[in-house]
Amino acid sequence: MSSIKISACIITYNHETYLRECLDGAINQNVDFDYEIVIGEDRSTDKTLAICKEYAQKYPKLIKLFIRERNLGMTGNWVNTIENCRGQYIALCEGDDYWTDPNKLQQQVDYLDNNPNYVGSFHNVIATNEMDSNSKPKPWRTYNKDTFNLIDTFSKIALFHTCSFVFRNKLFEFPEWFHHVKSADMSLFSIVASQGRLKLLPGNMGVYRKNDGGVTHNEHLKDYHSNRLILWNYVNQHYDYNYKDDIEKVITFHNSELKKLDNSLLGKLRRKFNI
Repeated sequence: MSSIKISACIITYNHETYLRECLDGAINQNVDFDYEIVIGEDRSTDKTLAICKEYAQKYPKLIKLFIRERNLGMTGNWVNTIENCRGQYIALCEGDDYWTDPNKLQQQVDYLDNNPNYVGSFHNVIATNEMDSNSKPKPWRTYNKDTFNLIDTFSKIALFHTCSFVFRNKLFEFPEWFHHVKSADMSLFSIVASQGRLKLLPGNMGVYRKNDGGVTHNEHLKDYHSNRLILWNYVNQHYDYNYKDDIEKVITFHNSELKKLDNSLLGKLRRKFNI
């Protein structure tokens, strides 16, 4: 049986600008147990792989590096990396986010060790928008309670940030449909919550960097809502429609947003071409 208490699961692709801060946040954890850092590197086209190799060579007893023979995509890379984690618990982080509290893992492990009815824990994170020089860091979410269940995960937005989430390993096997959804984190949160409660711990212990194009344009928003519809229909089926009323509220929301976008795009075309 493995003596590893927790596995820090880090997936990365083209994160050369950010990865060192991510890895340093995982390496500099103050813990009183054995842990490992498991990295899934998905055939980056920048210097990400070189950075991964540098750290793996420097910390050979701590870091396990998986180098893909081909690009697996975010979900494939994530699933494979999680499946190679040996810890009793798994802590998630992507290569462009990072942990700011060196006691993060100890706090989350202590809580789950002392509260067997809880299957996961999370904390708030600070969000930074690197695409807007005028924006200021702010809490990614605000919460009005500290205990969450499966029903809570049927949400229009992700309630828990990936880089904050710790859960018990070996709770489930990934369903086949998991590979067909874009919001793999929301899928995982729901599946974990089906096994027990989730606990919000106090404080901000990580940073989420917003550094890509996001969902700011109508066409991107259409993809966003379409992908969420795919997600929630799979989840509805996964639970044999036992939570149909709750899930279909979310499905109705995304359908409504798509219709608004279609009407907006149609109006722009009519104005542009005088039709």
